[in-house]
Order: sequence, then structure tokens, then C-alpha cells
Amino acid sequence: MSDIILERVVACLRAARDAYDPNIRVPPVALLWPDEGGQWQPVLDQLSQHLPIVSLGSYDPDLRQGPAYWLRCVVAGSIDIGLSDGPPIIYLPHVSRSALRAADTCPPALAPIAEMQYRSQWFSHPSSRDWTVRGLLSHRDRGLGLQIAPDSETSAALLLALDRLLDEPIGRFESQVLDADSLLELVNDDAVHSLLRWLDNPDGYRIQTNTAQWLAFVQQCKAVYGFDPTLDGEITAARSLGHRNGPWGNVWRRFAESPERYPGIVDRLRKARPEEFLVESKEAWPQDNENAEDQLRRSLRDFEALTPAGARDEASRLDARHRWRRNTVWADLEQAPLAFAVEQLLLLSELTRQPLASADLQSLVADYTSRGWKVDDAVVRTLAISKTTRDREAVAAASGAMYRQWIEAGAKALQKLIAPGTNAYTSYDPGQSAHTTEGSVTVFVDGLRLDVAHRLQKRLAGAGLSVGVGTTLAALPTVTQTAKPAISPVLPGSLSAGPELHAADTNTRTRASIRVLRNLMASNGIQVLETLDIGNPVGKAWTEAGEIDHRGHDLGVRLVDYLDEEVERIALRVRELLDAGWTKVEIVTDHGWLLLPGGMVKVELPVATTEIKKGRCARLKPGAVVDVPTVPWFWDKDVRIALAPGVTCFEANKEYEHGGVSPQECIVPRLTVQAGVGTTLVRGPEFKTVKWLGLQCRVEFTGVTEKVVIDLRGLPSEPKSSIAEQAKETSSPGRISLIVPDEEHEGERAHLMLLTLGGQILAQREVVVGRNR
Repeated sequence: MSDIILERVVACLRAARDAYDPNIRVPPVALLWPDEGGQWQPVLDQLSQHLPIVSLGSYDPDLRQGPAYWLRCVVAGSIDIGLSDGPPIIYLPHVSRSALRAADTCPPALAPIAEMQYRSQWFSHPSSRDWTVRGLLSHRDRGLGLQIAPDSETSAALLLALDRLLDEPIGRFESQVLDADSLLELVNDDAVHSLLRWLDNPDGYRIQTNTAQWLAFVQQCKAVYGFDPTLDGEITAARSLGHRNGPWGNVWRRFAESPERYPGIVDRLRKARPEEFLVESKEAWPQDNENAEDQLRRSLRDFEALTPAGARDEASRLDARHRWRRNTVWADLEQAPLAFAVEQLLLLSELTRQPLASADLQSLVADYTSRGWKVDDAVVRTLAISKTTRDREAVAAASGAMYRQWIEAGAKALQKLIAPGTNAYTSYDPGQSAHTTEGSVTVFVDGLRLDVAHRLQKRLAGAGLSVGVGTTLAALPTVTQTAKPAISPVLPGSLSAGPELHAADTNTRTRASIRVLRNLMASNGIQVLETLDIGNPVGKAWTEAGEIDHRGHDLGVRLVDYLDEEVERIALRVRELLDAGWTKVEIVTDHGWLLLPGGMVKVELPVATTEIKKGRCARLKPGAVVDVPTVPWFWDKDVRIALAPGVTCFEANKEYEHGGVSPQECIVPRLTVQAGVGTTLVRGPEFKTVKWLGLQCRVEFTGVTEKVVIDLRGLPSEPKSSIAEQAKETSSPGRISLIVPDEEHEGERAHLMLLTLGGQILAQREVVVGRNR
């Protein structure tokens, strides 16, 4: 028994053509198939792929179609159109069997084939009526014997879904009643998605759907959702979507799963919002979210007038009022950033309730290392959430109300503990230079503050690496000219005090520039690696990565927008070195930094007292008297360094600065990275870059040694969900372009897949069609 309904219909046609007794009559010259309603015409192409069908119509031999005279010639064999598989089947659309019965009275257009009825078989109902679609599919003896609901909606849906129905397994319907709902699902198999697509772009959806799909969609909307798209329109539908009653609840859930796929719905909801007194669910309407954001923005700006304790209480109250918005579609559409910012402010309020321990230097360092860095991290993450100027100003005001006092107290406590004003530290002991063991490489990152180091640690650990995070103290003052040479792995005694705040080559008295430091490291047997160099893993090496400090000086508070990018760059460099065979990577830095939105308070330092002045420190002239804290210089204990008190600055309008004494500048991380237990560092296939040019996706990939397949899919594990014009095979790394032929997918989430020929997933990356992130 055939499994597909199409094959069963084909079998019915063949059975009718061959149903004659050769002992009684000669073989028929054709099978006449009248179809007064033209119901079978939409699927004639499908049937013609299996049967020698020719049809009555205007002359078009490519379609195997022509007038009655042409049909007669085809049957007679005087015209050869390449038919095979027995006598032809003559399909007669919009012609009834009765029209041919009386040869002398039949229409002139049919007269040439009227006599053929006496030499042919008929494909018609046993009662001599034409076979309707319902009739053939439901007839037990001569048809398929399916159960079909008797209502007119099912009859209409049956014709709309006929082409899809023919491709379905007959076993799917043998034990159920075919009704309008099940048939319309064949035409629009995802009615909810169709409804959302229409709501997103009503005119575009109508243009993109064929007549059958549109009629099925309209019928589904009437039957299931209680509205007529052609009469009620999209605003009525959007109001029902916002109310989420009955079946609309499921539509809203689907919208909420990926609202970015339907950007036009936001405007529909905006126009559909009911009058204020009728609003039940504020989370459904964009205006209510926007009003809440505006109110929250004003409240955050008002933090400037609050004490730190009052600001912490207000942060808790605002979080309780706005936390519900973090679970709305507006949060997913990134239209509720302040609702997330206040979550970070609540964390900041909890972390700043307790100042850093200040009994002695050891306890302060331990407290900042275990807990204090989280305060800096909370501030940075809060600022990063807010992208617009007005949002960032509001968040800066709110965070500053809690952060400034806390960070000021920590800086003053550290300055007091290291005995300012003397020429010998009581307990401040800067860390040693970078390690130089065989098989290890040092990665220097300028300005790697402890909170950013913890981000890096998490990123590396997530890649399966073993990461240890320790801390040490930076050389003073915390500027690169002083602190970087102090940790450089050069021979002991190679460096000493130089001009201004620089170290110098002891032998040549040359300022310790990058070139000088590299030469001294090379003299100590250290390989100095450029940005892309791998070096010899048997030895020991030094390299540099990241631009945190450079970006901080250039961008100020906008540095927060690039920290994750910098972390990723550093992590990739570390992974590259370990992949190349280095057994250990040590990540070191010279100093941290302060970041205060709105700028640090400026304090004056007489120019006459200084040899060189920077933002947070200055080298004093011998015998100069100043009323700010001082510390001895790392490279010459007889030289005094003036410090900006607390978190102030000797220059105005500085949001980002370092050089002074504070936990953020002085307590610096050292990370040790090795391959994790059982981790194989040989890179497998992976995507390197993905770039969209319109609907063309250009992909760079690496790690391919055997033939692989690259595809774009809606669902990662479902090959049938591919949206690419063609999946492509390759056996070497390089570049490939994939085309998305259907503009309907633009803006949708999809998955770029790299697979074996057998379908195993080797690499996967989520993308947004047509958009570069």
C-alpha cells in the first residue's frame, strides 16, 4: 500500500484507465477526466510527474496543454510530445461529463474529442458524477477512504491544502477525521508564527504569501483568534495580543521568546494601547516601560542630593519597584537598561556598606583582594549597561553617591598605612619582577586592574584552562615609566633611577624605553615576542597584549564599553601561546587605575615644587615642602613623590587616571594560566570572523583538516531549517560565502553551523541575519 496520498491518487487514476475487459473490448485510447469545478487543477503538475496527463486549454506544449484538436492529435499519435506509460489521461478542467455525452450538442470547443468518449475510459464517480476532491479522498471503494468533516469550512480548507496534503503519509489521517483546523495547519503549519509575521509587517506578509496561504491564514484567524485580518486590521489584533486572553496568550509567549524577530509589533502595540483606565497588563505596552524608564532616570539623578546611606536605601527601593521589568520583552529588546542598572546599583549598595579593613596594610590588601574589587566591578558594569549619555549621567550620579565616599576612604586608608612623608616604607613591599622559568611566557597587560583580571580569569577558565589569581603591590608611583621596568625580567642591577619618573639602563643611563627594556630582557635570555609571534616554547619569553590603559586615557568613562573586548583579545593571545606548546603563561601588569564619572576633584600643587607632574603624582624637587602626602620613589628612595590626596587629581576633568596610591592603583593582579587537567589545546574547527554584506554571509574559519559542511540554520540540529541558498562543503580552512535568498529572514536569529559530512556539529555561532554585531 502506498504511503503518500499522492501515490494513492495516482493509483486511482491508473486503475480507472486500466479497468476494462480485453475479452470484451479493445484497449481504450485514453482516460477522460472531467472536472467541472476545476478542483484538481492546482495539483496537476504534481500528478503529471507520475502520469501521462495532457489537459484542455490554450496551446502550450511545454505544459502539455492545448485545444481539443491538439488533444485528438496527441491521442492519435500524429503529434508526439514524449508521453509514455500507456494511453494518455485527458484532463478537462471546468468541463463536466454530461457536456460530452451528446456529441451533436456539445460545445464547439469540445466537438473534436466528443466521439473519443466511446473509445475511452472515464475517470468519474460510480454515479457518473465528476470526481470532486472530497469525493475521491473519502470514497471507500474507488477512492482513498479518508474521513472528512462534512462542514463547509473543511471543504474550503481541503482545496486550499490539497497540494500539501498530497505529500502527507496516508497513515497520518487513516485514524482521524480531517477537519478545517488540521488542513489549514498544512498550509500554515505554524499559525502563531504566521500571525506574528503579519502583525510585524501586514503589507509585506500579504505580498509574500500565495492565495492559498493567505486564505488559510484569514480562515485560521477567524476560527482561532476571533478576528478578520482583512476587516479588523492589525491594531485590533495588537490590542488582543497585549491583553493576552485565551489563544492570544500563546501568541504573546511566542512573541516574548524572540521579540527582536518582529520589530514592527512594537509600533502596533504602541498604537493599540487602550485608555489608561482600561490598562491591565503594563508589561505589554511600550509606553508603560518607557514611562518607567523616564521615572527611574529622574530618580537616579536625584541621588546626588542623598547621603551614601540614603542612596543605598533608595537603590533598594527602586530595585523592588522596577525588577519586574527585567523579565519583559522590553528587557529582551534592550529597552529597559536602567531596570538592569538598578540591579547593579543594589549590589553596589550592599558592597559599600562596609569600608575596607584598615587596621594594617596586610588586612587592607586581603580585604580588597577578596571583596573590595567587587565594588569597582559593580560600578563598571553599571556604567556599561547604560549606553546613552542621559542614562549614563543618571547612573553615574547614583553610583557616585555610594562609590565616591567608599573609594575615597580606601585610598586615604592606604596612604596613611604606607607612612607618607617618610623616605622608607614601613610595610609596603612591591612585587618581584616576572618569573623566568623555562617553558613559561609572560604576558604584560598595561593597566590590568583586579576587577578586570577576574573577568579574564572567568573567560580563561570557561575555555577549560587552569587559572590562578594572586595579587602583589605595584611600584610607586603607579605610572608605567616607573612600574613596568620594576616587573620586567632583566638581570639584577640592569636598571636604576633615570630622569623624571623613568627608570634607566644602569650602564648607558638611557631612559628605559620599550626598546631598551627589550634589549635588556634579551640579554637575560628572554625571547621578546611581537604581537603575532609564538616563539620557542622550550625557552622563556615576554610579550604584551591589550590596550586597556591606552583606551582609558583616550576614552575616560567610555572605557567600560570596551573592557569585554579587551578581555577577549588577551584571552585569545593566552590561548594561542598555550596551543603553541608553552606550558605556562604568567599575566602581569604595572598598575591599576581610578575611574570616576564626572571627573576627580582637582587639588593644587605649586609648580615651583615639582620636577615633573602627572595626574595623580609628581616628582618633587629636593627640599620642596608640600601639604600633600608623599612617598619615596621606587627607583631612588631619596626622591620624594607627591601624591594627590584620596582620589583627587592634580589635573582637572580627569575621569580615568593612575599614578597615585589607592587599592585600585596599587593592588595589582598576577595570573598563572596552564592547560586544565584533561584539556587538549589543539584547536578544532572554529569560526574566526563572520561578516554580513546585505544577505550575504562571509565566513572565515580555521581548524579544518577534513571535508566539512557550513550551513545557516534556524534550528541548530535540524537540517530542514536551513535558510541558506545552499550549504557548502570544504576540506580546508579559509573563507566561504553563504547566501540567504529569502529577505523574510533578515533580522532573524540563526545559527552558523560547521558540521561533519555525517551531520556532527563541530562549531556553532549564533548570528542575526544581515546584521554585523
